Amino acid sequence: MSNRKLSVILLSIGINLASISLLRVTAAAPQIYYIDCNEGSDAHVGTSPEQAWQTLGKGSQVLLEAGDQLLLKRGCVWDGTLTLSNSGTSSQSIYVGAYGTGEYPTIQSDQSDVHPVVISGNYHVIENLSTVGIAPARDANCDNTAVGLIDGFLFEDTSSHNILRNSKATGLSSGVKIGRNANNNLIIGNVFVDNNMMSILSPTSLNNNDDTGAFGVEVAGDANEIAYNTISGGDACSYDYGRDGSAVEIYGGHHNSVHHNLAHNNNTFTELGRSGTSDNTFANNVVTSTLQQSFFLITRGPNDTFGPVLRTKAYNNTVYLTGSQSLAVGCYAGCGTDILTLKNNILWAEHIVGYSDHPFDESYNLMWRSDGRPEIYFGSQGIQAHSRQANPAFVDIALGDFHLQAASPAVDMGTAESINAGYAVDFDGKLVPIGSAIDVGAYEFVPSLVMPPERAETRICAWAPGAWYLRNIARSGEPDYHVGIAAGRGLEWRWC
Repeated sequence: MSNRKLSVILLSIGINLASISLLRVTAAAPQIYYIDCNEGSDAHVGTSPEQAWQTLGKGSQVLLEAGDQLLLKRGCVWDGTLTLSNSGTSSQSIYVGAYGTGEYPTIQSDQSDVHPVVISGNYHVIENLSTVGIAPARDANCDNTAVGLIDGFLFEDTSSHNILRNSKATGLSSGVKIGRNANNNLIIGNVFVDNNMMSILSPTSLNNNDDTGAFGVEVAGDANEIAYNTISGGDACSYDYGRDGSAVEIYGGHHNSVHHNLAHNNNTFTELGRSGTSDNTFANNVVTSTLQQSFFLITRGPNDTFGPVLRTKAYNNTVYLTGSQSLAVGCYAGCGTDILTLKNNILWAEHIVGYSDHPFDESYNLMWRSDGRPEIYFGSQGIQAHSRQANPAFVDIALGDFHLQAASPAVDMGTAESINAGYAVDFDGKLVPIGSAIDVGAYEFVPSLVMPPERAETRICAWAPGAWYLRNIARSGEPDYHVGIAAGRGLEWRWC
């Protein structure tokens, strides 16, 4: 149809092409809304700090659009739920964060099934918030353990492509829960501490295999990423298991990536369960515990009620467990090469380093305990030829420094399989490998670069295959002066 004919038709009903053009290109500017628990009022318009709303209910009702922001006043504490049900876009997220000065704005709950932050929409960036669980009940017969179902940040089944960063969660049954169909969410740079509430805690006379809870992050969805978080204190009394809890629990999820997290004193770093769970990877995590009972990774084959869990991979993790009942890796009920791949890890446990009831894909691991006799029960296979039993020679265990000394057997010991899987930087963010091969464990050893005494240069570039590492030192002058090979590891350094 020609523009002239279209004009005639539109004019006949009182519309012209100019107005159509104006409507097509005009869009509302992104809006910023504010919530202040003390000085705000739900009668306000909410679009400035002076006209802030007061309640989470009001904030939950606003129809946030792509590019909009919802800001909560720092230092404020609310009871209840902030619900984020609208969606941004891949090019413009909805931002939810904080304004003002002081502590993170806090949302708390003391009621089961009342979760502080609930995300059902897509494309949100959520940061600088704190969620807290207050025990609805306690079990006096089990260490007075908190009992209730309260998830700090609940990503419902409909949510995807959201980012949670720089936030906190404490005292909850799950600091973060990612629902069954929630996918492609990023949980990065957060602190989850003492999430030790049990959502189910029943005496064995009622059920001897149902206790659950005390999770830093609980994942049932697919293709989510949990990275660079600090997770501690996921440990609670259990009638069924003695103790329970984990930093990252995978129950039904597929293709999730858990990497570069720092975990301390959780009952388990990760346990995987539910038939159909598959293809989850754990890489470059640093996991330590002084608890009497602690584990790094627990998974199962087809002969378990909650199995099989397929194709779990663990690469380049550093694990140090000092408890008298510690077990670094457990794979049972039909473990196999289709169940678990374990490579490039440092595994130190004062009780048992590893147990499996059948051979699995294990190699290039370094295993140890302080008496020099690590207990390893990997079925009939034993440990593979490329794995070793040796002291990893950490820089300073007493100070919690798990970097490698120059003489560590972990240096240049690993396989490139982890790099090929997409994990190309160590826990410090250095590109790997620096030497002739990738090191095992979470940290790549970097040799000291000794300066010639007659020079005082700055910006020394250390070159390695496919990567470079920059050192800043005092400068005097000559560019591009090639000095040589450092520490016999194929690492060149030069002035630049």
